[in-house]
Amino acid sequence: WVLPDGRILYTRWEYVDRSREHFHHLWTMNPDGTGQMAYYGNMHPGDVFLDAKPVPGRAKIVMVNSPNHGRAEHEGRIALVRHDLGPDAREAQEIINPGQAFRDPYPLSEDSFLVAQQDRLLLMNGRGETREIYRLSAELAQGGAWLHEPRPLRPRPRAPVISSRVNWRES
Repeated sequence: WVLPDGRILYTRWEYVDRSREHFHHLWTMNPDGTGQMAYYGNMHPGDVFLDAKPVPGRAKIVMVNSPNHGRAEHEGRIALVRHDLGPDAREAQEIINPGQAFRDPYPLSEDSFLVAQQDRLLLMNGRGETREIYRLSAELAQGGAWLHEPRPLRPRPRAPVISSRVNWRES
């Protein structure tokens, strides 16, 4: 996902010289692939951090903390992470809903998130309370369909464009 400063926020599955099951944390890079660095959690083995997106107007991101090596469909707990405490501060992560069956959070504000849960679209507040705002038809749900990747249809500010730092003539 693009951060407000133009960098890309992504989950890096760190397998080189580390456990193949314990390091799946958040990293950033410039759009040209340069400047890769840990964003959060890289020094603490355990859960998988997925679907991270910046919270509008805040130095926080929302993400799914999927237990252990991750659950099916990237399900897990919805968490907020403060960036100002540094990339390795465990206290920077706040689990706002300990339920383990939520996916694909989309922040509308610091206190309002769209989340998917099987055949339901939910609105979750900053205390983890949810309210159903849509459900697939019984026919679709019985056929095994699930909702994924909720997004509002509205304009949002464009992130700054970071110029490429790659000198292709030297490649």
